[in-house]
Amino acid sequence: METILIIGAGQAGGRAAETLRAQGFDGTVVLVGDEHHRPYERPSLSKTVLTAPDDKECFGAWLHSSDFYDSNRIDWVADSVKKLDVIHRIAILESGRSIGFDKCLITTGGRARRLPCTPDSRHVFTLRTLPDAMRVRSRMGDARSVAVIGGGFLGLEFAASARARGLDITVVESGERLLGRALPAEFSERLRAKHEQNGVKFMVGAKLLCSAEHAHGVTLIFAEHASQHFDFVVIAVGQEPNEELARESGLETGNGIHVDAHCESSVAGVYAAGDCANFPFGSTGRRLRLESWQNAQDQAIVAARNMLGEAVEYRPSPWFWTDQYDWNVQMLGMLDGPVDEWIERQASSDKTLLMGLRDNVIVYALAVNNGGELRAIRRLVEQATPVDPEALADLNVKLRQLERKAHS
Repeated sequence: METILIIGAGQAGGRAAETLRAQGFDGTVVLVGDEHHRPYERPSLSKTVLTAPDDKECFGAWLHSSDFYDSNRIDWVADSVKKLDVIHRIAILESGRSIGFDKCLITTGGRARRLPCTPDSRHVFTLRTLPDAMRVRSRMGDARSVAVIGGGFLGLEFAASARARGLDITVVESGERLLGRALPAEFSERLRAKHEQNGVKFMVGAKLLCSAEHAHGVTLIFAEHASQHFDFVVIAVGQEPNEELARESGLETGNGIHVDAHCESSVAGVYAAGDCANFPFGSTGRRLRLESWQNAQDQAIVAARNMLGEAVEYRPSPWFWTDQYDWNVQMLGMLDGPVDEWIERQASSDKTLLMGLRDNVIVYALAVNNGGELRAIRRLVEQATPVDPEALADLNVKLRQLERKAHS
C-alpha cells in the first residue's frame, strides 16, 4: 500500500492531506509538523488572537475538527524531520522514528525574518506562530507602548490590533512609504491616513541602527543618534522560506524549493507547496514564491492531485486580503510593472474599487469593503481580457454585465 508523507502541518499540509482523502486515496497518509498544535490558519494571529477579550476564546481557526485526522486515517505526528533521504525514500524524525514513503510533499512554510540589530530578548517578539501570538497577547496586557518594525501587511494589522487594545503604537518603516511594492502610491497614503486617524504614529524612511534592552523595555536607536523607548517591540519584516531540509536532501532551492508547474521538485516524486515553494508564474515562467492564505491552500490542493496521477498545472491569479479597523482590503493580480491608467469606482470613502490597466487589460485591482465588485472582474483579470476603459469607469455600467459582454 502506497505511503504519502507530508512534511509541514500548516495550512498547506493540512489541505493536502484532506485533498488526498477527498480524491479517494486509500493508502497511508503521514502528516508531520513541528508544532504541537494541529493545523491552523494564520490570518487571525495578528487580529482576533490579539484582540479577543477572553484567552479561552481568542483562537478558533483550526483547519479541521479535532477528530478529523483519526476519522480520515491521517497519521498526524508532532515532530520534526531531521533527515530526508529522497533516494531511498526514508525520513528520519528528531524522535528517532523513521518513515518510509513512496511520495513526499514538503510544506514547511517559512519563519519570521529577524534583524541583526534587534536580537532576541524578552521584550522583542515575532508574530508567525500561534505560540508567538499568545506571547504577544500576554505582553500586551501589561504594556502601554509598542513599536512594530515593518510597515507591511502584518505590521499594519498588528498596529490596528494594538490600538484596539489601547496601546500607544509606532510603526517603523525603512521605506519611503507603506507597502511600496504591494500598493499603488495613492492608496498607500490613504491607508496611512486611516491608521493615523486611529492614533497610530509612523516613522517612515527610518534607519534603525540597533536596540538596547532595559529591565522594563527596549530603546530603539536610529540614525543621527535619535532614540525612542518602548515597552516592547514586534518585528514584522517578512519571512524566510524553510528550505534547508530540501536543500540538504539534494533538491534544487533558492528563495524556496524549486518546483515545476505541477508542483514537483527537481527529484521525481517529491513535491512542494505553500510559502516554501518557488514556482514558474505567468506566461513568462519567471520564478515566484507567494506568501498568502490562498496560495498555501490552492497550491497544496494541486500538488495533492498531481501526486495521485493527475496532470494539473498550478496557474494562480494572486489574491491577497487584509482586515484593518473597519476596512476589508482585497487585492487581485500583481503590481509588478508599469500601469497605463488607474480607474476608480468609488461608492464612498470606505467603499471603493481601484483598477490598474495595461494595454486595456486589468492587471491589478484593489477593493475596500467591495469584495463583490472584485469578484465580478476576476475572470477579466485571470484571462487578461481587454476592456473598454470608459465603460469600466462608468458607475452606471454593472461590472458583471461588462464581464459577461467581454466573454460572450
